[in-house]
Amino acid sequence: MIERIKTFFKSISQTKLAFLVLGIGSTVWFLFRVIPKPSRAGYPCMKAAAPIMSGFVVYLLALGGSAMLFKRTFAKLKQARYLAASVAFIGFLAVVIVFNYNDAKQSFATANLVNSDLPDGPNNPMGVGQGIFPGRVIWEWNKAATNEKCANTKLTDCFFMAKNNNQDTINKMANNTIKKLSGKKTVKEGWDAIFRNFNNKKLGTPSGYVAGETIFIKVNNGQAGWAINTTTLASGNTTLPIAETTPATVLAFVTQLVDSCGVPQDKIYIGEPMTHLFDHMYNPIHAKYPNIKYLDKESRYTSLGRTTISGWHANAIYYSDGGSDMPNAISDAICNEMYNANYMINIAALKAHARGGVTLCAKLHFGSHGLHNGKWDSYHLHDGLIATVDNDVLDQGVRGNYGMYRVLTDIIGHEKLGRNTVLFVVDGLWGGIEATDIGVKWQTAPFSNDWPNSLFVSQDEVAVESVCIDFLRAEAKANIAFRNRPFFPAVDDYLHQAADKKNWAKGIVYDPEGDGTEMPASLGVHEHWNNATDKQYTKNLGTGNGIELISYKSAYTSTRPIVQNVGFKSFPNPFTESIRIEAASEKLLSLNIYNGSGQLVFNTVMTKSYNWSGVSQNGAALPKGMYLIKVSEKVSGQVMGTEKVMCNR
Repeated sequence: MIERIKTFFKSISQTKLAFLVLGIGSTVWFLFRVIPKPSRAGYPCMKAAAPIMSGFVVYLLALGGSAMLFKRTFAKLKQARYLAASVAFIGFLAVVIVFNYNDAKQSFATANLVNSDLPDGPNNPMGVGQGIFPGRVIWEWNKAATNEKCANTKLTDCFFMAKNNNQDTINKMANNTIKKLSGKKTVKEGWDAIFRNFNNKKLGTPSGYVAGETIFIKVNNGQAGWAINTTTLASGNTTLPIAETTPATVLAFVTQLVDSCGVPQDKIYIGEPMTHLFDHMYNPIHAKYPNIKYLDKESRYTSLGRTTISGWHANAIYYSDGGSDMPNAISDAICNEMYNANYMINIAALKAHARGGVTLCAKLHFGSHGLHNGKWDSYHLHDGLIATVDNDVLDQGVRGNYGMYRVLTDIIGHEKLGRNTVLFVVDGLWGGIEATDIGVKWQTAPFSNDWPNSLFVSQDEVAVESVCIDFLRAEAKANIAFRNRPFFPAVDDYLHQAADKKNWAKGIVYDPEGDGTEMPASLGVHEHWNNATDKQYTKNLGTGNGIELISYKSAYTSTRPIVQNVGFKSFPNPFTESIRIEAASEKLLSLNIYNGSGQLVFNTVMTKSYNWSGVSQNGAALPKGMYLIKVSEKVSGQVMGTEKVMCNR
């Protein structure tokens, strides 16, 4: 028996070895850095070390307590005090069990918060791309879109005001997304191609927009009531402005529909069905397009120009878990205007989330349902997210394993929600760190301590959300304001399941309409980029049939055509011995070469020309295959172009 006990404790010590090493190191590092200068406790490295250090301290205390109780057990046995020995032994077992249970929970939460890896890794696509160019996502960035000097800390100077948004620039950005997404030269031609592609998938007929069809534009306006007076629907109190859909973004796409495509104003609905449509969204759009239907859930606001929702379609969405994961949410109603719309346009805000890790187009539909148990809220749906107990709580109630039921997958697959959406827009002009927090400036390139100034647009919801998660995770690594939310465990599991039926939760058949017909096996394509610097997906690299990110600059654009904005020439291509790269510029240039997986294999500085012999950075011969050459100016970083070349060694 004694030997078995020794073996048991030996096995525990072996499993704790890594924890002990990290615990000692983090404790020494924390004390060495923070005691001389307490303000360092807010540094990212200290935030990473603190949970490990605290767990280690608790471990020592528990270990000391259990050792004392174990020693007392033997002492009482020697004194023939069997009752006291039994009490001490029970206390010993309780300390060991409680400590190891809590330690496991803390280790789970901490490990997943600080771990930046995802199980599918980079450039490993799953699912089938959607759209004219399947899996294509457009990223438009222009720092002139917003006012860099906007404080965004009070309602007298916040993100939604016209003075802080350059409407002309935002219009051009939105126009570019439609032309790039469709491959057409004009916005009108682009929208016609998008409508035809969508209707061919939905109805089996490649028809364009037909007069009389309705379009529902879903916006993120759900939390504005915390910042706006709900009596007048105008700016009223001093609550900080919460990051939501920017009115200028909505106006840009409405302008396209009405002015370029001829969609009648009264066939367009704008709203957030669960709540009100407040003045900051209503006024700038209504001033230009007064006949659009601006929806509100309450009839008392018709005097303010709002159109009251006509009613609710009961049991419109059934949650496929059947009440097991979400016992308070079996089904929900959807307003008639949304349920009966011919098309939906989803304009979400680029944000992290304290319950789901991120909140994008799918999560936006938490604001699409009606009354639930007499309340206008979506709290009953939080049980289908990751942190089910409360904001940022990951040591209890966490649904952090891949292959669990995901309510967001139901939403993406619903024929009146995700599958009825003709265009997915993630408004990243301002961005946000949480659903109910103000926006913050972004630190990573190209944002460089400015507002993110971005629009992400796609016909493929899975693809655009995958790209936005990559951006949010990259920023969260550098920006502690995000509190590691984009690193929540299984943060992209809902996209895995939406992309491929093989990833569905065990025992779950996704049938969000509850009509006995399961949703399609793939609703789009999912993958993660190669790295946060190059932002390349498999279609950009020419290595797979996944996502294609078309960017504001040539460094990230598609490899269709193969040569893009090339300010250099390379020959011969294909090559066997070496390839000569000749640039048109006399400036100092950076030469970067990537393999088919998007990994940087060689880089150097060149002037005018360079001969590359197909070797890695250490001079080793690289295998036969496709490589990507990228040449950029050394000082400014401006990319001169990219080109795919074939090494036939």
